[in-house]
Amino acid sequence: MLYLTVYIPQDIDQRNCMSTKGDERRRQALEREHQQHRKTAEELATLGYVLQGSIARRWMTCGKAACPCTDDPTARHGPYYTWTFKRGGKTVCVYLTADQATLCSQWINNNRRLERLVAKLRAVTRRIAQLQQIPSK
Repeated sequence: MLYLTVYIPQDIDQRNCMSTKGDERRRQALEREHQQHRKTAEELATLGYVLQGSIARRWMTCGKAACPCTDDPTARHGPYYTWTFKRGGKTVCVYLTADQATLCSQWINNNRRLERLVAKLRAVTRRIAQLQQIPSK
């Protein structure tokens, strides 16, 4: 199980958030963004294991002249499952069983979901920074 520590703001000090006392719209927008941040952070807790890379399913020819796989694509051997990922800047390819491929596919999907959630958290944080009048270039 993947454990993440995520800062979830509990209380918002409205005095520090407002440039003027009457800026109710900005306070409401800020509260909506904080709620979105909390919701997204809670989604992170539901992720299981994460794994980078991709899974491919392949059918191969064996190279024997007498084997039907050389002439008939439907007679090829397989499926063979491979997990491809980067390690130290190099592409690595590993053969997997069907069960391993299924499991790794789930973890890869979790990783893709993680990437989307992190992007969402970054976007919410940028909007909060803007509402807090934190300058950005």
